[in-house]
Amino acid sequence: MRDLLPLNEHPQEPPAPDDHSIAFHVTHSTQREVEVLHDQLLSWFAADPSLRPRDIVVMVPDIDTFSAAIHAVFDQHRKNDPRHIPFQIGDTRDRSVNPLLVALEWLLRLPQQRCRQSEVRDLLDVPALAARFGIHDDDLHTLGQWIDGAGVRWGLDGEHRAGLGLGAAGEQNAWIFGVRRMLLGYASGAGARFGDIEPYGEVGGLDAALAGSLAQLVECLLAWRARLAEARTPAEWGVEARSLLAAFFDGREEGDRLTLAQLNEALQCWLEMTESGGFDEPVPLAVLREAWLSQIDQPTLNHQFVSGGVTFCTLMPMRAVPFRAVCLLGMNDGDFPRRTPQADFDLLALPGMSRPGDRSRRDDDRYLMLEALLAARDRLYVSWVGRNVRDNSEQPASVLVAQLRDYLRAGWKLDLSTITTEHALQPFSRRYFEQGGLRTYAREWRAAHGQGERAREADALPPYELEPGYRLTLAELASFMKQPARYFFRRRLAVMFNETEVIGEDEEPFAFDGLERYGLEDSLLDDGGVIEELDAVRQVLQARAERLAREGALPIGLIGQHWQEQLVKDLVPVREAWLRLCADFPDAAPKLDLKLAFDAVTLEDWIDRLRSNGAQTAWLAQTSSKVLDKEGAPCGDKLIDAWLRQLAASAAGVELTGYLVARDALVTMQPIEQSEALAVLAQLAALWRRNLDQPLPVACRTALVQLAAEEPPPADGRKGKPKKLSPRKTYEGQYKFPGEVQREPCLARLWPDFAALGAADPGGVVAREVYGPLLAWMRAHVEVESHTGTDATGTDA
Repeated sequence: MRDLLPLNEHPQEPPAPDDHSIAFHVTHSTQREVEVLHDQLLSWFAADPSLRPRDIVVMVPDIDTFSAAIHAVFDQHRKNDPRHIPFQIGDTRDRSVNPLLVALEWLLRLPQQRCRQSEVRDLLDVPALAARFGIHDDDLHTLGQWIDGAGVRWGLDGEHRAGLGLGAAGEQNAWIFGVRRMLLGYASGAGARFGDIEPYGEVGGLDAALAGSLAQLVECLLAWRARLAEARTPAEWGVEARSLLAAFFDGREEGDRLTLAQLNEALQCWLEMTESGGFDEPVPLAVLREAWLSQIDQPTLNHQFVSGGVTFCTLMPMRAVPFRAVCLLGMNDGDFPRRTPQADFDLLALPGMSRPGDRSRRDDDRYLMLEALLAARDRLYVSWVGRNVRDNSEQPASVLVAQLRDYLRAGWKLDLSTITTEHALQPFSRRYFEQGGLRTYAREWRAAHGQGERAREADALPPYELEPGYRLTLAELASFMKQPARYFFRRRLAVMFNETEVIGEDEEPFAFDGLERYGLEDSLLDDGGVIEELDAVRQVLQARAERLAREGALPIGLIGQHWQEQLVKDLVPVREAWLRLCADFPDAAPKLDLKLAFDAVTLEDWIDRLRSNGAQTAWLAQTSSKVLDKEGAPCGDKLIDAWLRQLAASAAGVELTGYLVARDALVTMQPIEQSEALAVLAQLAALWRRNLDQPLPVACRTALVQLAAEEPPPADGRKGKPKKLSPRKTYEGQYKFPGEVQREPCLARLWPDFAALGAADPGGVVAREVYGPLLAWMRAHVEVESHTGTDATGTDA
């Protein structure tokens, strides 16, 4: 190309096999492009010691798209690591990477902002702003929990929402709503409400000053929202802009101080231009924002292009100076040549209006591609996203890359497959660690590919050692029983799948899923206070539902009122049934202290909720969930906590009758023989201890369905009700009904299907050991009476 030789004068012979001066790489994503480039650069440095990082330039169509991936890959190795490669990113805008400038741009859009919870919390992550309000990094977690717990979602106050056209939403779940709850909670604790404000009792102690800092920030945002909404002259905006910087930012750090000085300089430059032009008319905030911050984006001598490391930059004219190696990333179809959106008033975009010499972005990019090609002295490296990350379907490269490949094929009869490498979807793919496979320097992933039984045995966990003096509680034992695999991952490996607490919800509640509704209903059924009269149940539940509304836990307006009525309506029968039981056992009984020693461990706990009528003692509990399945039989997994309480009380030699009032039934549990209870608890403690060494191959619901299917028919010859779900369907799921393996990632990690689970526990031996005693207890000691007037068998109660 440099010598302008036509194709018929080219060698027409393929280059030597060891000629890697031109290489193409196909990946699945932008992140993988940068990861592959990092490995390739390391291989170049190893093969040619004379090649230095400063001899390499990496050009992309849009540097903002790649900057995050570049930092993620090239910053992961410390300077003392042999894989560390120094680099410099050019053409980045300070407005998009400097936290202080990002926060300032958000503040300069304050009149139009919704002020979501996540947005304001992002402001607190800016060191200069947090320092201005006296908030430290260690305070952010506590403050985030308070913000979420107080019900803050979006909007500063009612007036702010009205300015956005959403005044009907009121102040519920606004920032002023949450701040008032925090301050009242600090003043009175979790006491009585004040007007329509329900206190948030978590604020207290030495951390209470954080609530004052947050209140100061919210007041500042409210004041500046009103000040920034008015149009002003440039001179007036200059005063307001400097006041804004002083109100929100503290430049005690060197970098922040330099940024603030740069902002003052840029502001003064704009003011001088308007003054010299004689412009003194009022302008809106948007004009100030763009004029002020655009000065920051102007190129300066502080932005180096060529440094001591690998240079990353955007494909721009006059950028393709000679380098020993030129790398082109992001050469995707549609991304390069780049497209320029045409404005409606652009007459040059109309058909027939273009003239020779008019600028064309596509022609410019074709020239940039040629410049980059000619700038490469030793190597030309081209990569693109050639495979779909979801279905691995093929995606075309840029038309310019396709033309280059056609040119190589025509001029040198080159087999392009020899210089094209298709990479795996993930950096830990086995293809990188096989003999003759792809090249990688990420040695950390090799440990994930153990070879043979020897590697698996080497990775096996040693026996678990309990802490000295460890005491097992009923809650721990119940957690093990409800899902042994999940308990193993949590207790032994400290791994919790899908258990990350969501903090930072931006939307107020509109509806609830099953778990959220269960939590609300259980809070309404709280029996820790004074027991009300039977005829006052509806009023008490209504008052508690109104408290939830004042806490911001229910939707706004008529929808929230509907939810209040629905919650109260559903829970009145449960509460009334529980109060009738309390009338039969009118006196509160002291807690039962448990301390049972077994070979595996010592069980130590308390049994509460005990009541007595003078002659008999019982424990009473209520729950908003259902305990019966569709056939009217009790669900074993819903009775595990109650079963363990009965076992523990009977093993301690105390005869207790248990009553569990559920949404759909009243469950009565008779005492168990002490010797039987001790034997069962000892067996469960041994299984619990065994599960800490290696997860037991059993799934709770699947095992219960499997054991129930093995039960013999009734002795009177009646046919039992057919079970609609088989163990396989319970585990793997069916149409529209996810199975246990879909709901529990720990099971999917160990036994992805029912066949794998069955192979790990042939004949269901472990399932019978763990859940057999539970089913035997349900048959012998449990009586179920539905609230609708029929018992569990379907006959009249």
